[in-house]
Amino acid sequence: MKYFYILLFCLFTTSVCNAQLLKPGFDAKEYLEMLRISRQQFNDPIKDDHTPLPKQYALVYRSPEGALKNRWDLWVNNKGIAVISIRGTTQSEQSWLENFYAAMVPASGKLHISDSEEFAYNLAANPKAGVHIGWLLGLADLSKTILPKIYWLNQVKGVKNFIIVGHSQGAAIACLLRSYLGDLQSKQLLGNDITFKTYCSAPPKPGNIYYSYDFNYLTRNGWCVSVVNAADWVPQTPFTIQTINTFNTPNPFVNINDHIKSQPFFKRLYIKHIFNKLKKTPENAQEAHEDYLGKLAYTFVQKQLPKFKEPVYMKDNSFTACGTPIILMPDNTYHKQFPDDPKDVFEHHMFWPYYYLAQAEYLNQ
Repeated sequence: MKYFYILLFCLFTTSVCNAQLLKPGFDAKEYLEMLRISRQQFNDPIKDDHTPLPKQYALVYRSPEGALKNRWDLWVNNKGIAVISIRGTTQSEQSWLENFYAAMVPASGKLHISDSEEFAYNLAANPKAGVHIGWLLGLADLSKTILPKIYWLNQVKGVKNFIIVGHSQGAAIACLLRSYLGDLQSKQLLGNDITFKTYCSAPPKPGNIYYSYDFNYLTRNGWCVSVVNAADWVPQTPFTIQTINTFNTPNPFVNINDHIKSQPFFKRLYIKHIFNKLKKTPENAQEAHEDYLGKLAYTFVQKQLPKFKEPVYMKDNSFTACGTPIILMPDNTYHKQFPDDPKDVFEHHMFWPYYYLAQAEYLNQ
């Protein structure tokens, strides 16, 4: 069956790929197929998993694993749509290390991966935009094989319709990849005739509010869908810490003295006392976050990437969700089938709970 699909893909791409086949917004059938594809990234059995096999697409390429265990698959159907499926966190220490390397770096810059490899990127126009450094490293690795495949499919086979999908860690990297490809298109380094649609399933938060603004504008009108099980804790990560330095300017917090100078003396003292306590606590938390999930985590990452130079981190950990939200809302029937289990913190995060809810709430209505 796999080779049958590949043959049909080769026969039909020339005639059908000129059309825009993808539509914006959440399509339950499309999402369920994306979940079926994502599930195929994992060969090991998953407890109580009943996610079916893909029905419409065939696997044509699997990338090698990177130093932090990132990997992606290329799937195609006979209509001329290609799917870039990014694997989520595996059980390996390296894969988890990528998650915990959670300091924030500017959304535009350059990473020194090794003496022979640098990764230049521009994921947002706003200089205040920042992204998760661990998942940025994942993007740097995967882009080396993703870009050549996109170029070949577009230039040689005429493919103009791509779906980017990821579950969990893969969803966060899918966001960064979409931003990366959008920048290449704006610079005429990638065909503007290509349509990208993104499905982020069970996504953690990939960057700060300014990155989110840029990403949501890039994918406006429904070109990125973020699907979240309301019982899942992963989309609430990483830790979000907001300080007064992360607000837009002007704001009333930076120059508070100017805003309270008309108040009586003792009232000013009291306001400043309360304000300084509120200001200091998140700033201390941000510094601790940078020390442990930035500088300390880097020492472990360097064991996997010995020539990787530590970047300069932003004084910001205000991680924010991206994409048009589609909420899967568990009910009593769901909780009977997926009861909370303190010994299994991923009970509500895996493929089957998402598949079950999406099918029940959006397909079977």
